[in-house]
Amino acid sequence: MKKLAEFSLMDDTDRSFNNQNLLGDYWVIYFYPKAGTSGCAMEAQQFNELFDEFDGHIVAVSPDSVQALASFRKKYGLKFVLLSDPKRELAEKLGIVKDGKLIRSTFIIDPWGRIRKEWIGVKIDGHAREVLEAYRKIKEEDFSINPSILQRRAFRGLRTDPIEDEKLFRLFEAAHLAPSCANKQPWRFLVVRTRENLEKLHEALPGGNYWMRYAPVIVIVHTKDEFDCQLSDNRNYAWFDTGLAVGFLLIQATQMGLVAHPVAGYDPIKVKESFGIDGSIVTLIAIGKWGKFDQLNEKHLEAEKSPRNRVPLSQVVKFV
Repeated sequence: MKKLAEFSLMDDTDRSFNNQNLLGDYWVIYFYPKAGTSGCAMEAQQFNELFDEFDGHIVAVSPDSVQALASFRKKYGLKFVLLSDPKRELAEKLGIVKDGKLIRSTFIIDPWGRIRKEWIGVKIDGHAREVLEAYRKIKEEDFSINPSILQRRAFRGLRTDPIEDEKLFRLFEAAHLAPSCANKQPWRFLVVRTRENLEKLHEALPGGNYWMRYAPVIVIVHTKDEFDCQLSDNRNYAWFDTGLAVGFLLIQATQMGLVAHPVAGYDPIKVKESFGIDGSIVTLIAIGKWGKFDQLNEKHLEAEKSPRNRVPLSQVVKFV
């Protein structure tokens, strides 16, 4: 996702305003050719009328001088930030200058400085209202639970279809972006996918995890205490941080349409001996495509389609 370029411009009160002023909130930043012209005045008034509905987070940029902007604000009673970009430097970075002329454009910026929506070559009438609708929709989507978190379940109905290397690497790229104490990155992943090695791993599974035998890939997640911070009160962070990496992997897999099901049921000694692992086995993750159910027993088939079961949030969260 494209980010808003770094900039530092002067506002109509001759104070500096830069991209850092936008971080942490949702903003609309719109560009117009010349203050005081009929079209630019109309656009400014339409945004001004909706100022409060944008939470006051509107920035307007033009090539005009600071003095011209001050007059523009006073004449129309404008409430939002007016910035002077006389050399069109920010406009150039955004690709909205053609033959030396600024193209009327609007951008919605999120709290991370990312450009979430853009309009290049704006038609003025009704534009501010259209931007407001998009602004509200983006915020609504961002404040909802991530769809991949809602979709993710411990599914067992795995197909035996192989998973492409490119997709597997993407899962571990996501996992490897997890945070860790002092950035020690204690997670280790052994990707088991050949028939011979999968069969060796199957020998370490209890009867209740029979369904994992259909997974085309099983990941052995392991670590060692010394790979990570060892803190007071026996807080060995390797397991916690490795768990975070697994969480990232699960969400990425769901986004990509894959099941990633971690299990606690296996013989860790047998796994370590079979694959020469020095350290602790944190979990095994079965990875595959969803959609084959005839191999499941009655209990697991029912669980595959049952509603999500969680204790009340009040039981696990307390505000003090």
